[in-house]
Amino acid sequence: MMLVKILEFGSNWWARFGRDPHDRHRYTRHAAYFNSTGVRCGSKMRRYWIVPGLIRFNGVGDFKPQFPNRAVGEVFECADLVFACGGNRVVFRRRVGQSCRPDYFLSVVSTDRFGALSFEASDWKSESLTPIAVSHIGERQEAMLLMKAGDWVRSTLGIWQLRVAPNLLHGASLELLEDAALN
Repeated sequence: MMLVKILEFGSNWWARFGRDPHDRHRYTRHAAYFNSTGVRCGSKMRRYWIVPGLIRFNGVGDFKPQFPNRAVGEVFECADLVFACGGNRVVFRRRVGQSCRPDYFLSVVSTDRFGALSFEASDWKSESLTPIAVSHIGERQEAMLLMKAGDWVRSTLGIWQLRVAPNLLHGASLELLEDAALN
């Protein structure tokens, strides 16, 4: 079990509903909601995973799929990251509130906001950072990451480090280091 504070979601959402067409909770309690990385190709969102993975919210949990952004800034109790069905998986079980200290922060970096990442390089990220999912096609990239305070990623714009402080929006933020010196 781990506690994860959501700072941002990936671009790609989808749902799976209960299989019984006569079940009155098919679209609510017996549904599952998934989020991952993606890149827009024309009018469609595509995964183009180079690291396959997703996060999952069950319909019986504290997540409201109609208002996903209400979960941003919240801390959730999650199952540990596992590799199953060909990719990384994290199940978000229940909201535990903002006062709990998270073990990890769910962050998303994309080319348009953070610059391009070189996933082939051994020094593109700090050691303790764990990618859940990475999508990449052409010049477009998006990566969903589990980060601890002080973790960092290196892009074409420089080094982005996760800073945790109570005065920041949601208590944490990826910030571009001025002189590329890590704390």
